[in-house]
Amino acid sequence: MAATAKVSVGSHVWVEDPDEAWIDGEVEEANTDEITVNCSGKTVVAKVKAVYPKDPEFPELGVDDMTKLAYLHEPGLLLNLKCRYDSNEIYTYTGNILIAVNPFKRLPHLYGIDTMKQYKGTPFGELSPHPFAVADSAYRKMINEGVSQAILVSGESGAGKTESTKMLMRFLAYMGGRSESEGRSVEQQVLESNPVLEAFGNAKTVRNNNSSRFGKFVEIQFDQRGRISGAAIRTYLLERSRVCQVSDPERNYHCFYMLCAAPEQETERYKLGKPSTFRYLNQSNCYALDGLDDSKEYLATRKAMDVVGIDSEDQDAIFRVVAAILHLGNIEFAKGEESEASEPKDEKSRFHLKTAAELFMCNEKALEDSLCKRVMVTRDESITKSLDPDSAALGRDALAKIVYSKLFDWLVTKINNSIGQDPNSKHIIGVLDIYGFESFKTNSFEQFCINLTNEKLQQHFNQHVFKMEQEEYTKEEIDWSYIEFIDNQDVLDLIEKKPGGIIALLDEACMFPRSTHDTFAQKLYQTFKDHKRFAKPKLAQTDFTICHYAGDVTYQTELFLDKNKDYVVGEHQALLSSSDCSFVSSLFPPLPEESSKTSKFSSIGSQFKHQLQSLLESLSTTEPHYIRCVKPNNLLKPEIFENINILHQLRCGGVMEAIRISCAGYPTRKPFNEFLTRFKILAPETTTKSNDEVDACKKLLAKVDLKGFQIGKTKVFLRAGQMAELDAHRAEVLGRSARIIQRKVLSYQSRKKFLLLQAASTDIQAFCRGQVARVLFEKMRREVASLRIQKQARTYLCQKVYKRMCFSACSVQTGMRAKAARVELQFRKKRRAAIIIQSQIRRCLCHRHYVRMKKAAITTQCGWRVRVARRELRNLKMAAKEAGALQDAKSKLENQVEELASNLELEKQMRMKIEEAKAQEIGVLQSALTDIKLQLRETQETKSAEISRLQSALQDMQLEIEELSKGLEMSNDLSAENEQLKELVSSLQTKNGEDVSKLSEEATKQEVPVIDQTAIIKLEAENQQLKELVSSLEEKIDALDRKHDETSSNITEQLKENVSSDYEIVSNLAAENERLKALVGSLENKIDGNNSSEGQKEGKSMLKEECLTEDGSIDNEGVNKLAAQNKDLNELVSSLEKKIDETEKKYEEASRLCEERLKQAVDAETKLIEAKTSMLRLQERVSDMETEEHIRRKQALVNSTSRRMSPQVSFTGASENGHHESIAPIPAKKSGTESSRIEQQPHEFVDVLLKCISQNVGFSHGKPVAALTIYKCLIHWKIFEADKTSIFDRIVPVFGSAIENQEDDNHLAYWLTNTSTLLFLLQRSLRHSPSGSSPTKPPQPTSFLGRMTQGFRSTSSPNLSTDVVHQVDARYPALLFKQQLTAYVETMYGVIRENFKRELSSLLSSCIQDLKKSSQDSSAVKSPLKSSEDNSPAKSSEENLAAKSSEDNDSPSKASEENSLKKSPEDNNSPSKASEENSLKKSSGDNSPANSKSSEENLAAKSSEDDNSSAKSSEENSLKKSSEDHLPAKSSSPKQLSEEDSPAKEGQAAMLPEENSPPNSWQSIIGLLNYNLITWKKNYVPPFLVQKIFSQTFQYINVQLFNSLLLEQEYCTFNMGKEVKAGLDELDSWCSQATEEFVGSSWDELKPTRQAVVLLVTELKSTITYDDMTTNLCPVLSTQQLYRICTLCNNENHNDHNVSPEVISNLKLLMTNEDEDSRSFLLDDDSSIPFETDEIANCMQEKDFANVKSVSELADNPNFQFLND
Repeated sequence: MAATAKVSVGSHVWVEDPDEAWIDGEVEEANTDEITVNCSGKTVVAKVKAVYPKDPEFPELGVDDMTKLAYLHEPGLLLNLKCRYDSNEIYTYTGNILIAVNPFKRLPHLYGIDTMKQYKGTPFGELSPHPFAVADSAYRKMINEGVSQAILVSGESGAGKTESTKMLMRFLAYMGGRSESEGRSVEQQVLESNPVLEAFGNAKTVRNNNSSRFGKFVEIQFDQRGRISGAAIRTYLLERSRVCQVSDPERNYHCFYMLCAAPEQETERYKLGKPSTFRYLNQSNCYALDGLDDSKEYLATRKAMDVVGIDSEDQDAIFRVVAAILHLGNIEFAKGEESEASEPKDEKSRFHLKTAAELFMCNEKALEDSLCKRVMVTRDESITKSLDPDSAALGRDALAKIVYSKLFDWLVTKINNSIGQDPNSKHIIGVLDIYGFESFKTNSFEQFCINLTNEKLQQHFNQHVFKMEQEEYTKEEIDWSYIEFIDNQDVLDLIEKKPGGIIALLDEACMFPRSTHDTFAQKLYQTFKDHKRFAKPKLAQTDFTICHYAGDVTYQTELFLDKNKDYVVGEHQALLSSSDCSFVSSLFPPLPEESSKTSKFSSIGSQFKHQLQSLLESLSTTEPHYIRCVKPNNLLKPEIFENINILHQLRCGGVMEAIRISCAGYPTRKPFNEFLTRFKILAPETTTKSNDEVDACKKLLAKVDLKGFQIGKTKVFLRAGQMAELDAHRAEVLGRSARIIQRKVLSYQSRKKFLLLQAASTDIQAFCRGQVARVLFEKMRREVASLRIQKQARTYLCQKVYKRMCFSACSVQTGMRAKAARVELQFRKKRRAAIIIQSQIRRCLCHRHYVRMKKAAITTQCGWRVRVARRELRNLKMAAKEAGALQDAKSKLENQVEELASNLELEKQMRMKIEEAKAQEIGVLQSALTDIKLQLRETQETKSAEISRLQSALQDMQLEIEELSKGLEMSNDLSAENEQLKELVSSLQTKNGEDVSKLSEEATKQEVPVIDQTAIIKLEAENQQLKELVSSLEEKIDALDRKHDETSSNITEQLKENVSSDYEIVSNLAAENERLKALVGSLENKIDGNNSSEGQKEGKSMLKEECLTEDGSIDNEGVNKLAAQNKDLNELVSSLEKKIDETEKKYEEASRLCEERLKQAVDAETKLIEAKTSMLRLQERVSDMETEEHIRRKQALVNSTSRRMSPQVSFTGASENGHHESIAPIPAKKSGTESSRIEQQPHEFVDVLLKCISQNVGFSHGKPVAALTIYKCLIHWKIFEADKTSIFDRIVPVFGSAIENQEDDNHLAYWLTNTSTLLFLLQRSLRHSPSGSSPTKPPQPTSFLGRMTQGFRSTSSPNLSTDVVHQVDARYPALLFKQQLTAYVETMYGVIRENFKRELSSLLSSCIQDLKKSSQDSSAVKSPLKSSEDNSPAKSSEENLAAKSSEDNDSPSKASEENSLKKSPEDNNSPSKASEENSLKKSSGDNSPANSKSSEENLAAKSSEDDNSSAKSSEENSLKKSSEDHLPAKSSSPKQLSEEDSPAKEGQAAMLPEENSPPNSWQSIIGLLNYNLITWKKNYVPPFLVQKIFSQTFQYINVQLFNSLLLEQEYCTFNMGKEVKAGLDELDSWCSQATEEFVGSSWDELKPTRQAVVLLVTELKSTITYDDMTTNLCPVLSTQQLYRICTLCNNENHNDHNVSPEVISNLKLLMTNEDEDSRSFLLDDDSSIPFETDEIANCMQEKDFANVKSVSELADNPNFQFLND
C-alpha cells in the first residue's frame, strides 16, 4: 500500500527497482504527482503513490517482530529481514507468525540443550524468535487449555521445512519425551523413518535436489500428564503422476536411481541396468546429483528399513516391486494382427514383460492380457475387447501409478505400526510439512494441485490472522467493526466448485475417450471467460492463467488429461491379488465381486481434493501456529540475500496477505513511551505539563490535527499512512532547526575560507613568478646541453670510424706479424735444440771434473771437522750439567711442600676434633650401657634398633676403607709407572748420545767419508719433528703438574667430603701417565727409525760417491748444525727428566698423606669395633640370663647370636717403601663358626668393566655384547636396588661419549644399538617398589663416626638367576638411569637422522637440477639439430682419441685421465655447479699414483659387478667394500662426502649397469641409502629404529621433491614427471630389495609425489574428470595442491595435455570455500621423535638374549665369573 502522506524534499523514501525490488533514496524534487529521488548516485523519477516512506530511525539490527516496525510495508519488511539475516538472526516474528530464513550453514549455538532450557516455560515473545518458542507456546496451550495444536511449516523447496520440523519435534520430545530407560523416543522413531519416506517420496525438482512430493502431517500424541504416548504420520497428496511423466531437468523418485546403483548381485537379480535404459527415467537428462552417491544411499535406505522394522524379505519384495515398475515402463505396444488390437512391440518389450511378470510373481500371459485387453461385463455375458496401442500404454501407466501408490501407503502404515499409537490420547500436536506455492516457466498438473493446496491453506491462514487481529483490538478495547476481511474463496470456487469448476471439467473431459487438451482448454475459455480470476494468455492456444493470492500463474494443459487419469482396472486388481508373492497380493486385497469385474474411473484431481479436505478438517480441530520458511537465494549458498526471490516467497507464504490484513486496520502500533520519545518534538509542552502518557499522546495528536487514530490501553493505533504524515511534520520541525544551525555554521566557515583564500592567493602569486623564472632558466640550460650533446655525438661518430679503420689495419698487421713469428719460432726451436745438446755434453765434462775435485776436498774437511765436533761435544755436555735451570723448579717444589705442610697441620687439627667427637660418642655409649643394665626390660626394642644402626655404620666404614686402600694401590701403581717413565727417558737420552757418538766414530773411522746433502736435509727434518714431539710432551707434563697442584691443594677438602674422590683423581692421573707413556714410546720409535734410515741412506750415498770419484772435501757446516740440534734435544730431554722427577715426588707426598689418613681412620675403626664387641657381649649375657627357663628364649638367643658380624676383614695400608702391611683382623662370629671374608663392593671392578666396554667389543648372535655385560654386572651387584650409588654416574659418560663425534655414523650406530638394547632390558626388569612393601630403611648417620661404622655391615652376595632378564624392585637411581638412557636413545637417533638428511640434502638438490636439465634435454632431443650433433664427426673423433689414449698409455696418471674422459660425456648433462666441480676435481686430481690406483680398482670393481649384477649378495659386498674405503672422507664433512668420495657415488656401481642407469643423482641417493643400511645392519641396529629413520627420510625426500614440483612452472612439466617417475621407480626397486623388515612402510611416505607425478605423466589430461582425479588418481592431494598442479602444467601447444577447464573451475570453487589455514599447497617436514620409548620393548624378545656371550676379557677374569653362569 503506497503512502498517501505529503512527501517533502530531503525525506527518505523507498522506490521500486527491477533488480533489487526496492531501493532507498533521498527526495530531491517533489511535485504533486511525481518526485525525483537520488538513490546512491542514481536519479529515479517515480509517482508519489508508488513510493513508501523510510524510517530514518530504523535500528541497525532490525526488530524481532514486524509489527513493531514504524512502517509495515514490503521494503520495510525486506530491510528488517536482511539486517537480521546479516547478523545470523534467521528468525523473525510477524505477530505470532514465525518467519525462518535458511542460512545454508550450521548455527549450532541456536539449537543446543541450553537453548531449550531457556525457552522452556518462557512466555511467547519475551525471548528472541525461535521455533522452540512456537513449540513451547503450542505445548503450553495444549496443557493449559486442553485444545489440540497444529504447527504448519510451509515454504518452497530448499527453504528448510524439514529441518524446522526436526527442531520442533526435538523440542516437543524434550518437553514431554520418554526417559532413556523406556527405549527410543517418538522423535527418534519419526526421524529414523525419514530416510525411507525420502527415498520413496522425494525427488529432484527445478529448485531443490531433495524436494518432498507429498505432504506429511506428524501427529504427536500426549497423555493426561503431558508426556508423549504415541505418534502417527499422515501423508497427503502424493504426486503419483511423476512415476510415469518427468520433465527435464527434474528426476523421478530417488528409489529408482538407488536401485539401479545397487550392488551388482542385486541388479543382476532384478535384471536392471543404467537409469538411461528405462523409459520412466530417461525422459529427463538428469540421472545423478552432485555430492550424492546413489549406491551409498541404497545401503543407507536398507539400514533405515532395518531400523524401522521392515525385515529382509519385505525389503526384497519392495525393491522387486520397484524394479517391476521400471520394467513395465519399457513395455512398448504395436498394432496386432487384428484391427484395433495391440501386442508387445518387439523382443525387448517381451523381455521386459517377462521380467515384470517374474518380479510380480504372476503369469506372463495374464499380465499381457491385462495390459492389451479389457473385459466388458453385460447382463448376459462378458465381452473381451482388445485395446489399441495408445490405450494399452495408458493402462500400463495406470498400473505403474497404482502399484507405486499402494507401495507408498504400505510403507507409511508399516512405519506407523512401528512407532506405535495411543488410542486413548485426547490431545495431539500436529506438525505439517507440505510443499509450498510453485510458479515455474512451465506449470503442469502437479503445480495446479500444489497451488490449490496452498490456496486452501492460505484461506485457513487468513482466517487465523484476521482472528488474531480481532483479539488484539479487543484486548486494547478499540473499535474495529468497520474492518473488512480479505478472502480468496472466489479462487477456490473457480477450481473446485461442483459442478462447473476446473477439476469437475477436467474429470468430465477425462471420462470421454476422444477428449484432448484442446477441447478441455476451449471448454475452460467458454466457461470462465468472464471470471475475474481466470484469464487466457494472448499468444497461447491451450494455456490458461489463474490469479492466485501469490500472483498470476499460467498453466499448460498438454498433459492435464493424462496426469489426471487414474483407472482402477479390474484385470490389474485380479492379476496382482492372485500373485504368488504374499507382499504383492497384500497390496491388492480382493474386491467385492461386483466391483472386480468392472474398471472404475478414478480422477487424481478428485482424490487430491478429498485428501485436502480431510487435511483441512484435521487442522480445523486444532489451534494453528505458523512457520514460514524462506530460501534467501537459489544458489543454496550462505551470505547471499536476493530481495526479489524473498519477496516472491513472502507473497507465496501469505506473509504479505497477513500484512495486507493488518494494513486494513491499524498497521502501526506504538507503545505510549516510544510514541512520545519519537514525536514529542512536535509539541514539547504536552510532555512538560503532564506526566500522563495517554493524555500527552491525545494532545500531541490533536495539535497535529490527525484523524482516524485510536488510543488503546497500552498503545497508539495509527491508520496506514499516518505514521508517514507524523514523520513529515517531524522532518519539517527538524529541518527548521537544522537551517538555523546551518546558517551560523556556514557564516563561520565562509569567513574562515575567505582568510585562507587570501593567504593562498599571495602564495600562488609568489610561486607563479618563481615558476616563470625557473622555466626560463631551464630553457637556457637545455640550449647549452643540446650543444654539448651534439659535440659529443659528432665526436663519437668520428671515433667509431677511426676505430673501425684501426681495427682493420691491426688485423692485417697481425696476420703479417703472425706469419713472421711462426718462421722465427721454427728457427728458435732448432737453435734451442742444438744448444741443449751442446749444454748436456759440456755439463757431463764439467760434472766429471767437479766430482773428482769434490771428493778430494771432502776427505780433507772431514778430518778437521771431526776434531772440532769432539771439542764442542765435550763443552755441551759440561754445560748441560749446570744446575741453574733446576733452581726455579726447586723453589716451586718448596712452595708446594709448605702448602702441603699447612694442609697437613689443618688435617691434624681436624683429626683431633674427630678424636674428641669419638671420645664423646664412646662416653655416650658407655652411659647407654649403664642405662641398659638398669632398665633392661623397658629398652629392649631401643637396643635392637641401635644394634642395626651400628651395623650399617660399620658396613659404610668398610666401603670407605676399601676405597682408601684402592686409592693407595693406584698411587703406588702411578709411582711405579713414573719410575718406568723415568727409565724410558734416560734410555732415550742414552740412545741419542750413542747415536751422536756413533756418528762421530764412523766419521773418524772412514778414510774418505762422504755426506750426502739430501740425507742431511732429511735428518734435519726428522730432528725438527722430534723437537715438536718433545715440546708437546713438555706441555703434557706441565698440564700434569698443574693438575697435580690442583689435586694437592684440594685433596684435604675432598677427603672430608668423600674418600672416594681420591680414587677419581688418581685414575685421572693414571690416564695422563698412560698418554705420556704412549708419547714417549712413539718418540723412541721415531728416533730409532730416523737413526736406521739415516744410517742406510748414508751408507748408500757413501758407496755411490766412492764409485763416482776418489777425491772430495768435508762439509763442516752440516755436521755443526746436526751437533747443535742434538745438543738442544739433550737439553729438552734433561728438562723432561727433571719434571718427571718432580711429578714423582709430588705423587709420593700425596701417597704418604693418604697413608697417614688411612692409618688414623683404621685406628678409629679398631676402637669403635672394640666398643661394639663389648656391647654385643654384654647383650648376650643379659639375654642368656633371661632365657634360662624358656626354650623359646633359648632359640631367640641363638638367633640373636647369629646376627653378629660374619666377615673378618683385613685391611692393607701402604708404607713408605711401597710394600703393604696387614692390619689386624676383626673377630666376628656367624652361627658359631668363623666366616671367610666380607665380599668386596663392586666399585673396584667398575674400572675394569668401563675399560672393557668403552671399546667396540662387537656382537654375539646379533645382539650387543657390551649392553648385556653391563646389565648382568648391575644385576649381580644389586645396583638397581641401591638407594644411593655413584656407579650409574660413571657408566653414563660411556654412552655420552658416542655423541661427542657426531660425524662418525658407524660409532653412533654401534652405541645406539647398545643403548636401545640396555634400555629394553631395563624396561623388562625394573619395577617400581611400592613404599609400603619395601623394608624399613635405618636412619642415615650424620656423624663421621657413624658413616665409618656403617661400612662394616655384612652384605650377602646376590644369586644370579639362570634367566637373562630378572625382575627387580627399582629405586630412584635406577629409574634416573633409565631416563638418562631414554634421552641418549632419542639423541643418538636424532643425530643419525639429521646426518642422514644432511648428506641427502645436497644429493637431492643436485638431483632436482639434474632432473630439470634432463627434462629439457629430452624435450630438445626431438629436434633434428640434436641428432645431427650426436652424429657429428667431431664427437666420433673425440671418442676414438680417448680410446686410443687409454690403450697406448700405461702410466697410472693416464689411466685416470682415461676415466675422466669417459665420465665427461655423462657429466655434461648435469647443469649444477657441484657436479661440474666434481668432474674438474676428478680430471685434475687423478694424476697422483694413489688416485690412479684407486680409479683402476674402481673400474675393476665396476666391471666385475656389472657381470654379476643379478646376484644380491655380490652387490652388498661390493657396496660394503666401497663404503668402507671412503669412511675417512665421510667423517671429514658432509660436503666433502658428496663432492669427492661419498659412499653414494661409490654405490652407483653396485646398483645398476652403466648403460641402463638413471641420472647419477638418483644413483647417488640409492648408494647413500645402501651405505647407511649396510652400516646399520653391520651394527645390528633394531629394525624398528631403522624403519623409523627411513620413514622420516622418505618423508623428507617427498617434501623436497613435491615442493620443488609445485614451486616453479618449469618443474611441473610432462618431461619432468617422466624423469621423477624413473627415479621413483628406482627407489621402489630399492625398497623391495631392502625388504620390509628394514624399510617398513617408508614407500607410502612418497604418496603425494607419486600421485602428482602420475597426474603429470598422464597424456590425455583433458579426459580426466574431477571424480577420477580426487578418487582414483590423486586421493591424497588436497584441493590447493591439485589446483596448483593443474594450473602449472598448462601447455598452450597441446590442449589434450591440459586439465579441462571444468575441473579447474571446480577445484577453484572448492578452494575458495575452504579455510585460509588450509590453503597452503606446500608440505612440511616433521623432525620430531616418531616413537615412544615403550615401543622399544615391543620390538625385541627376551629369548633372543639366551645364547649371547659376554666379553671374552671379562669372562676370563675370576671376579666376573658370574658372566659365564
